[in-house]
Amino acid sequence: MLSKCANPTCSTTFRYLNEGKLYLIDSKAALVRNGLQAELRYAGKSCSYEYFWLCSSCCREMTIQIDNKVEVRVVRKPRMPQGPEPDLQSSAAKNISAA
Repeated sequence: MLSKCANPTCSTTFRYLNEGKLYLIDSKAALVRNGLQAELRYAGKSCSYEYFWLCSSCCREMTIQIDNKVEVRVVRKPRMPQGPEPDLQSSAAKNISAA
């Protein structure tokens, strides 16, 4: 059961589904995809799905990721390059004049 944000440095408690971001991870599929045997880890379990939740503050900059050891980690989202905003009006004008 979810009780708090998956980010270990955050103590925000889980209360509502509409706050933050909920992740459903199929751990068994991740094991198989990485060539590891899932039978031993999930023997006797009917389900290999696990839920992870990031609060609304953490999900802006963080995401959930499965590493090479098939452990769930909270990592920073890749940053998009910050460049000048495109001038849509002048580029539209160039497209029209070129036609």
